[in-house]
Amino acid sequence: MFRAIAALSLISAAAAAPAALAAQGSAALPATAPWWERITVTISGDGEARSCSFETSYDKSRPQSCDVVATKAAMGAEEQGSKSQFTKITFERRFSPGASPDTKVAPGETFLGGQVMALGFSSDGAVASCKVIATSGAMLPQYGCDEAKAERFTASARAGGEPRQGYMTILVYAHSAHMV
Repeated sequence: MFRAIAALSLISAAAAAPAALAAQGSAALPATAPWWERITVTISGDGEARSCSFETSYDKSRPQSCDVVATKAAMGAEEQGSKSQFTKITFERRFSPGASPDTKVAPGETFLGGQVMALGFSSDGAVASCKVIATSGAMLPQYGCDEAKAERFTASARAGGEPRQGYMTILVYAHSAHMV
């Protein structure tokens, strides 16, 4: 059903998507409110990348385009798939301040992989502590504590200087469609 999924683990977009999410915004990320970011790549059954878009919950302007760096062979072009069969692969980051993380995908989506990290922030917004607390699925994102610690978050601390805590969830999921 998802002809391009196995091949997607070979493309650089699959490995780099969470890092690309991190690089999309230059402003500090909110540390006190929930947010999400996602990159969605549309691939036809013949292995051709048709589109790529970046969206975020904290910038409601129209989705921004992005680039997919991959060869047709890496995306399964050797398999003679239909140009009318499309697979959308989404790489999503979700941030939940101090609350249980949301790891669900929408109905109709196929979960491919993900992980949850517990983050602790210093008063200047730096990630002071990070621990991967859960992983699941076959396609694990290439985004971990080193990448999270490189992020810029808004400075914040609780009363008395107690550091804030939050959860970063990275998800990879797919959706197939047949265009008539």
